[in-house]
Parts: sequence; C-alpha cells; structure tokens
Amino acid sequence: MLVKFYAPNSYKRKCMARARVQHKINVNIDCIPGGTIVNSYEHGFGVFDGNGNFIDASRQMRGKNCQFIPKFVPDEKTPFVDADVIYFGNVYPHFGHFLLEHMNRAYGLLADGMRDLSIVLVNNQNINPVPKYIYDLLDALGVSRDRIIILNETKKFRKVYIPHQSFNIPFYYADEFSKPFEYMAARTNGVGDDKIYVSRAKLKSGRTYGEEGIQQIFAKNGFRVIYPETMPLVEQISFMKNCRVLAGCAGTALHLALFMPRGGTVIQIKRNRISRDNFDIQNMINSVKNFNSYYVAASVERVRTSHSTVMPQIIGLTKYMKKFFDDNNFAYSPDAQIPNDADWRDYRIAMEKFKAASSSPFIYKFKDLMIKLMACFIIGRERRGRFRKYMKTHWRD
Repeated sequence: MLVKFYAPNSYKRKCMARARVQHKINVNIDCIPGGTIVNSYEHGFGVFDGNGNFIDASRQMRGKNCQFIPKFVPDEKTPFVDADVIYFGNVYPHFGHFLLEHMNRAYGLLADGMRDLSIVLVNNQNINPVPKYIYDLLDALGVSRDRIIILNETKKFRKVYIPHQSFNIPFYYADEFSKPFEYMAARTNGVGDDKIYVSRAKLKSGRTYGEEGIQQIFAKNGFRVIYPETMPLVEQISFMKNCRVLAGCAGTALHLALFMPRGGTVIQIKRNRISRDNFDIQNMINSVKNFNSYYVAASVERVRTSHSTVMPQIIGLTKYMKKFFDDNNFAYSPDAQIPNDADWRDYRIAMEKFKAASSSPFIYKFKDLMIKLMACFIIGRERRGRFRKYMKTHWRD
C-alpha cells in the first residue's frame, strides 16, 4: 500500500507518527442470553447480563474514551421482548460519525444466522426525529424499518448479540469493518466511471473557495465530478461501486471510499494549513481497504484554520499541487490562476462575515482553545460533547 505526501515535511512527519499508533485487531460477536439494553440517557447506556454485569463489548468507544456506564440492577418489572437482537450502539446526529463509529458493528448482520435479526439503537440523546441517513444506510444494508428498534427505554431481550467495535478513531480497525459497505455496494447497480472527484462546491455551508478551479483540472483528466450532498445515498454508493480512483478535499465525502472496491486509490486534498486534520480517519479507511493514498497540501488561506471550522478556507494551485499533477501526468496549465480573482473576492467577503459574527480569528481560536481546556474537566464523553457543543454555539460562534 503506497502512502505519498505532497506537503511540507513537518506535516508528513506528524502524519506518519500518528499512523504508527494505528493497528489492525480481531473482533468477535458476544451472545448475551437474557441481555438487558439500558438507556439511562445522560447517565449512559449499554448491555447487561442477567446477573447485572455490564458487558464491556457494548462500550461506545472513541479513542480511549467511552460513554458513561449506567447503573443497573436487574428488575422483574423491566419490559421483556421475546426476540433475538443485534446491539448497534446509539443514535448519533452526524452522518460521517455514524458511518464510521456506529456502523462499526454492522458486520454482525452478515454473520451466519443473523441476517434476519432486528437491530437496536439506543436513543440516549432523545433525538426526534431519528436522522433519515440512519434509515437510508440500514436500508442499503437490507434492514427494513420494521427491523429497527429505536430504544427509548430500558428493555430485556431473549438474546442480545454484540458485535465488537471494528473501527475506533484514531487507534484500530478490523477487516470486518469494510464488509457491510462492500455488501451495500454489491446491492446497487453501479455506474461505469472509474475515476470520481467528490466536490464540496454545492455545500450549503462550508464550501472550499478555489476548489472549482482544481476540480476542473481533474475533470479534464478523466474524473467525473459529483456533488454527494445533492443525491440520495444509494446513488452515492452506486458511483463508488466501480470507482478505482477517488479524489476530493478532506472531509466526509472521501469516506465514501468505503464503498469502493479494495485496492484502489484515494487522493485527499488538504484544505487547511494547520497540520492537524482528519488524516487519522482517512488513513484508517485507506488501510482497511488497502488503498494507495495521496495527501496533497493545497491551502492558500491567509488565516490558518483547523480541519473542522466555521472560518472560510481557500485552496489553489500550490507547488505541492503542481508537483502531484506533474508526477501523475495530469494535463494542466502551470500558469493557471487558481484561485482566481472571484475566488479571492468571495473568500474575503466570507472572512468579513465571519469576523462580524464571531469577532477576530485570533479571539475565535482563543475561545476554541479555552473550550477544549475547560472540557477536560467535564467527566464523561457524552457530557464533554454536550458542553463543547453548547459553548461553541453560545460563546465561540
């Protein structure tokens, strides 16, 4: 598997250091007769056996952190469901994170004797309505709505099967993680394009200025440009079914590589100047799929941003982008003005709007740092997440 950087050496060193802590694991599926799936909302969720012991495999992990483990004492009054079910974790209000961190138990559905079982998602955040993409993903996997149990209260089941998490950012992954996505792709008709560029240009918010100039070069070199957010999920999957080379700016759209055949290539265009970005995530996806990986630094932003930000970002034909094009025999004009004057104008307007709404970039970054520091004193992953979300909405932004 090739991993190549067209970026500053400092970025390459940091990425390779992060890659060294990532590793492959083996996973299993636990079976808990008479298992109780507990929903204690902000106090936690998970699976307990008939003796009231917490089942460790039901922890919802991210990195070294997990959600609260609830307190539970077996009670004869707990509602009983006479059915065998698969534990899927919890409902989560973000497509990219649900795709990676909550579909990481989906391989259990493909195991012998488990294809027709119902699945349970704990609604511990009381999300109403449940995001449509959850139903769309499960439908693509062959799970009808009548087999999806959204658990709003604690219930006991005849048997609870718990597939171990097969993907945990930024540390580990299992081969089983990719199998449900490949199964979903196999169930679509697919399209004939083998080179795809996923564009952010039609995002309602968070577009990357200058991208349209870069994607035009890819288009002239045989790439089909698509806008994932404008099409149904099954259509997005169909584009990935026969794709051998996927390119685009860093972000959720490139995670669609999970639906590609193994052994392809992913070209990730870095859209921010700060070294920290989503390399951890994309490298793990590329590793489990045995993809060749290219990471290309293209940011020309005036104010350094992080990967996830409300601040505007702009990319262009940097020396790293030119080197990538040259090494891979792309036809393009090295003198092309990317970003062009219109891109710079739109970027400046967006920056002025950002300053008017959120003060100066310096103060914004300072507030962001303070939120991260204060969150360290909040006990529990879920509470930290709610604290950060509240502070970002009501203080930083």
